[in-house]
Amino acid sequence: MTESQVPPPAGWRAFLRPLSLLALVVFGIYVVRRIPTTMELILVATVISFGINPLIQALQKKAPRLVVITIVYTAFLLLVIVGIIVVIPAAIAQMRTLIANSGEYLTAAQAFVERLQVWINQRVGGHMLPAQVHDVQNTAISHLSDLLKTALGGVGPVVVSMTSAVGIGISAIILSYYFLTNSKDITATYLGLFPERAKERAQYFADEVGRIFGGFVGGQVILSAFCGVITFLGLEFVLPAYALLLGILTGLLYAVPYLGLTAAVLIGFLLGLSQSWATAIWVAIIIIVVCKLSDTFLVPKVMSKNVGVSPMAIMVAVFAFGELFGVWGVVLAIPGAALVKCVWVVWVYPWLTGKPAAIHSTAAPATSVPGRS
Repeated sequence: MTESQVPPPAGWRAFLRPLSLLALVVFGIYVVRRIPTTMELILVATVISFGINPLIQALQKKAPRLVVITIVYTAFLLLVIVGIIVVIPAAIAQMRTLIANSGEYLTAAQAFVERLQVWINQRVGGHMLPAQVHDVQNTAISHLSDLLKTALGGVGPVVVSMTSAVGIGISAIILSYYFLTNSKDITATYLGLFPERAKERAQYFADEVGRIFGGFVGGQVILSAFCGVITFLGLEFVLPAYALLLGILTGLLYAVPYLGLTAAVLIGFLLGLSQSWATAIWVAIIIIVVCKLSDTFLVPKVMSKNVGVSPMAIMVAVFAFGELFGVWGVVLAIPGAALVKCVWVVWVYPWLTGKPAAIHSTAAPATSVPGRS
């Protein structure tokens, strides 16, 4: 062994490894932030691929893989077309109705505040409330009015954003089809990046990522669809003017761990107040019951439980991933946290310590995927 081939001392190795890892993470974040649209496209395509792959694996036992992929994607594209032609325009129409009636709702809110003020005055012996209370009331109403005006003017940009999202979604579907039809070549290329001694670990890591994301994404689609459709059907009898809009919002927000149900109930309650207190209460009850039914009966059956991440880690992941990656970071917080743990167990910890990776057993007992509430 020549002098240039002598490995660095153990002390230097312990110092250089964390430093190299930190530099790699910083560089990765820098690259991601420089190409946000491309990364969003790749992320959406990857999520779609993982979500559809379990279904394809189940069906390819009865037909060739390429035939199964073609059939599944044809059905998937038909659903997307129905959504674009029927669901999205109807939801936008309900959103326009909501914003157009915002002035009337604002007047009703101001009248409610005034009635509440009279009721409080009657209960405290007829004494007028301090002037500061009136200032707070007027300021709140003014800010709310400005917010509604801004929202009214922002309908156009929202429609443009939705159109852009549809374009990214269609491109991601095409790219995900390429991922699935060329999965063997992609896997071979991926394994070719590693030396022979690390191929087993690399294969294990790929299998774990597929298990985590495949089970989670597929299950989440079923759960969100159930919550959205059943909420829509239930609200058709209570608040038909905004039933579709609230159904879509409930389905989307259900995918957000812990915080989604609270947001859905609050939005539904406020929209229900546009009709009456009774309507608002019924809307909140319907959303809560539907989500609880999903948590109780569907989550144990369709959602992968072995993510091995504690509820506290999931909460931290929701805020951290949301700040880094926006909406997709919030939605994918649970599998994202599981992925970070998998990277740590399979790659980072063995690299830092020099110990072999435990690739035949989980590093910690698995925990159940929590309900969205």
